[in-house]
Amino acid sequence: MVDGLWNVERFGSGLTSALVAALSGVRDAASLARVVSGCGAAAEAVCCDRPMACAAGCPHCCVLNVSILLPEGLVIANRLREQLPPAGLDALRGSLAAHCRRVRWMEDDERIYKQVACPLLDGAGNCTIHPVRPLVCRAVASYDRSSCREAFSPVISDEERLVDADPLRQTVFDEAFMALARALRHHGLDDRSIELGSGVLAFLEHPELRELLLTGGQLPAELWQ
Repeated sequence: MVDGLWNVERFGSGLTSALVAALSGVRDAASLARVVSGCGAAAEAVCCDRPMACAAGCPHCCVLNVSILLPEGLVIANRLREQLPPAGLDALRGSLAAHCRRVRWMEDDERIYKQVACPLLDGAGNCTIHPVRPLVCRAVASYDRSSCREAFSPVISDEERLVDADPLRQTVFDEAFMALARALRHHGLDDRSIELGSGVLAFLEHPELRELLLTGGQLPAELWQ
């Protein structure tokens, strides 16, 4: 377990160096997936012995906006292609497109009130991409499920919504997110973040974006519009 700001900063610096080295050999999507996985594993190793109440079928916080880095979107899209039959993939594309239209310009408070859940949850509230879920999602670790249920209930209130969560885990995964962005930037790769649904949908609908990302191209600005 790592405690203290200085240690977290050292972790971020070391992880950035490791990711820069790992990305130097990346030539395909599988290699990039290993880099993304290694980034998450490095952060998880810091926090692995810390308590958390989060578990499968606990989707209370899955009504928040989630930003991902583009390689995360590519990894998730590839996972979905492997998991789903063609008909299921077509249905998911439709759900993602509808979700993107609905949440455009939506702040977290509005999503909570309207209970606009992540389109990658199944009917039981389980995350269908849990093994490759974004770093931002991995950063959240509640000590108390009841505080999550209350904080993300669809009520209008001026009171601040508080969750009894692990601040170190949040800090470590935030640092991992930034370390991956720094490593991408070091290699001239697109280091921009994008909303989860929009990023995944882009790689599902336009497979050619994979090569563009891997070769250092900038993805079309329309994806952010």
